[in-house]
Amino acid sequence: MSVACATTSPVQPEPSHRDVPIAQTVPDAPSARDVISAARRFHRLLRAELNGRLAGLSLSYAQYEVLEILEAEPKLHAGELARCLKIRRQSVHRLVAQLVRGDLVDVLPKDGGIRGIRLTPTGRRRLATCRKALEGTEGALGKVPAETRALLVEALGACEAALAPPPSPWWWD
Repeated sequence: MSVACATTSPVQPEPSHRDVPIAQTVPDAPSARDVISAARRFHRLLRAELNGRLAGLSLSYAQYEVLEILEAEPKLHAGELARCLKIRRQSVHRLVAQLVRGDLVDVLPKDGGIRGIRLTPTGRRRLATCRKALEGTEGALGKVPAETRALLVEALGACEAALAPPPSPWWWD
């Protein structure tokens, strides 16, 4: 089963108006190492910000991501969640166990050997509360000029596409 992973799907960069790669047109273009360093700094800062806003709700950002994915794609199993989040299935099992203890998700009975996972009504309410808690972060990023945000999304999409693994052979599915 192929999962759309609505909240974590790759951003497809828009075709650029440039015919020549920017690295060839900008003499002081950042190196690949500079890109990695900047992405890591921003990721650490953003992750801390998001976790901080969710801490009062007794939820981590990783748990929030699981809830968001399950809202968009109900009844996924752990393997599908792991693919969406690009983490190991064992890590997803730990996240799901924590969410089950909080009555935020249910693990369904086996269906064809697979156990689906779905949001509970409590999980849906918590997800709505979390979204409100994250509005401050979205507001802060909304203050970044629109052109800069557009360029950032385009650049991140290009980086994501450059790092995407090759498609699996048909017999792996």
